[in-house]
Amino acid sequence: MIYSATTEYAIRALSHMATLDEGERILARDLAAATDVPRQFLGKILHRLARIGLLDSAKGRGGGFRFAKPSAEICVADVVTAVEGGEITKVCVLGLDECNDRQPCPMHDQWVVFRAALTERVYSMTIAHLGRNLMEKRKLLPLSPPAPSPVAGPETTE
Repeated sequence: MIYSATTEYAIRALSHMATLDEGERILARDLAAATDVPRQFLGKILHRLARIGLLDSAKGRGGGFRFAKPSAEICVADVVTAVEGGEITKVCVLGLDECNDRQPCPMHDQWVVFRAALTERVYSMTIAHLGRNLMEKRKLLPLSPPAPSPVAGPETTE
């Protein structure tokens, strides 16, 4: 896991939201249930994302959360930066304060390669991409679990 739980939950929630119809609102409790994210924790994450302008929230009847702009305009990097408070790929993978090409940590060279791949592939993906991927994966799942086969017990005759 390279993300904090908060970032992971935010990406999971936004990916689910991207499977909804454009402009559709969803309540935090429904989103928490759909994504298996703790409700109170998710509420705080959603409000943070609303404060910075990624989401729009409304209270009352017909309220809930929706994207403030099209999900195709929200990159994964935007979410990570919003939640983590900065670009996590720019910090040392081992947490050292001074880690750069002139003063590298033991994993610096490997992290530079990984960071470039992460930035190029994952961070450039949009939340709309993640929503489409999620919908495709859902199509592969069976609609309902198979019914359990009856357990044969001893026959009794009276």
